Amino acid sequence: MAALDADSLNAVIDRLRTTEGVVWVTGAGLSVASGISPYRKSKDAVWENFITDWGTAARFKSDPKTWYQRFWFAAHPGLTGDGLDAKPNAGHRALTAIVRARPNHHIITQNIDGLHGDSGTPSKRLVEIHGRHDTFVCPNPTCSMAKTPVTGISLKGVDDGDLPECDMCGAVLRPLVLLFDEYYDSQPFYRAREARNWLNDAAAVVFVGTSFSVGITSMALHAAQASGAAIININPEPLVDHDAINLMAPAELALPALAAQLIPAAP
Repeated sequence: MAALDADSLNAVIDRLRTTEGVVWVTGAGLSVASGISPYRKSKDAVWENFITDWGTAARFKSDPKTWYQRFWFAAHPGLTGDGLDAKPNAGHRALTAIVRARPNHHIITQNIDGLHGDSGTPSKRLVEIHGRHDTFVCPNPTCSMAKTPVTGISLKGVDDGDLPECDMCGAVLRPLVLLFDEYYDSQPFYRAREARNWLNDAAAVVFVGTSFSVGITSMALHAAQASGAAIININPEPLVDHDAINLMAPAELALPALAAQLIPAAP
């Protein structure tokens, strides 16, 4: 693995050391080292291998069984009937350490893998803007459980047609993740308003492992430009259309190096 560019690393460190109010926006690239395929910009990208219109609420509603069997597991190769077979990597652990050490730092993640939480990131400082793979909800809008997250659901019987059902109305439960025909405000669970408030108040926005191809990255870039916040990009590829500090490296290499400099030494 290539060494980090010292000038770029020091530029990011200098900026973050003196900045109050930092929002980290993380994407699929952060979880690649945990064995999870990205959605875009990779020969193994899910985006390239599956028809995107399967990932919609309309498709789920029309045929939940086929949606689970043909789309959900196929689009998330690390999923099993018991959940996700992946662990936090060095990048997750380093970012968690930074956020825990610096109370003015927050994370907004595009990832549904739950690995930020698994690495110890405080829930109040983390918005999982696209939901979580292990959390479900009733899709029936008239049901009292339509806005209530449900956990502890097993999908072991899906291949045999045994689908998870709502205890109240009997509708087939769906994963509480943002689908392609939905909006961030469609579920309180996504905490979209909180994410917007963090971005509007940020003095710096740091993008980690994202392809800049989803709504939250556009929202974050717009907020940073409107407020004059610093833009920092930690990715193998540079962000060329904006005035950004680019640290071109994989997250699992860059974030531990940053943590080593940004976390105050114990007295």
